[in-house]
Amino acid sequence: MSDTRLLTIGEFSRLSMLSIRMLRHYDEHGVLPPTRVDPFSGYRSYHPALLRTAGRIRALRDAGVGIADLAACAPFDDVARLRAVLLERRRAAAAELALAEGRLSDIDRFLADLEGPVMSTNPVRTTLPARRVASLRAVIPAYDDEGLLWQRLGAALGSSGVVPAPEASAVAVFHDEGFVDRDPDVEVQLDVTGEFPGTDGVRYVEEPPVDAVVAELRGPYDGVSGVMAALGEWIAAHGLRVAGPMRNVYVVGPATEPDPAAWVTRVCLPVAEV
Repeated sequence: MSDTRLLTIGEFSRLSMLSIRMLRHYDEHGVLPPTRVDPFSGYRSYHPALLRTAGRIRALRDAGVGIADLAACAPFDDVARLRAVLLERRRAAAAELALAEGRLSDIDRFLADLEGPVMSTNPVRTTLPARRVASLRAVIPAYDDEGLLWQRLGAALGSSGVVPAPEASAVAVFHDEGFVDRDPDVEVQLDVTGEFPGTDGVRYVEEPPVDAVVAELRGPYDGVSGVMAALGEWIAAHGLRVAGPMRNVYVVGPATEPDPAAWVTRVCLPVAEV
């Protein structure tokens, strides 16, 4: 082994499929030090056994592992450490993929919108009736986490024996003054037959009638921006102002219909005269 000729950096670069520039970079950061550095010329030489190490480094790099994590993995013979790094990178890549898929959906929706309106939204002013509801209100990480509240509400009602009203409306109320990027204050409500003692954060609430402008969204929730624009234009044209938290009435939703194209949501904006 001691008589094995060391490879020049050029030879090692060709055989490892890592550029000379990257080999110098990896040496500087302690990822892949050469076997020998000539004290006079500074030329780097590599033992052929390091080619297998270089292969692991290249695979980790191609998987998106950054230089700091690569340095932490050196000398790349700790299988448990490599597995942990790869599993974390896999988790991050899955999150990046989900984000990219969401952006593709946004692009496709925008392209469709450029071809012309995909729905006819006709807001109407009406009075939402008084209701007796089971209510659960909490701050959640993001609007998309609203389902967590519905799960809690359903579990609490099921364990307490509270009976939903016939044809009960499922309603979400958004209490923040404006749109928030995180930690929204959201309340979910389900019509019930009568009063009940509170349980697990769920309260009995008697909702008064509400003067509101209502527009209907047919299809997935990502089309709501068009409905909101129509509501804003309508109240401005009719001399009204927003007078309370917006609410969504889920006429047909994921709880009963798996196909988002069939969902029906009434977007309700409480109003008053200016």
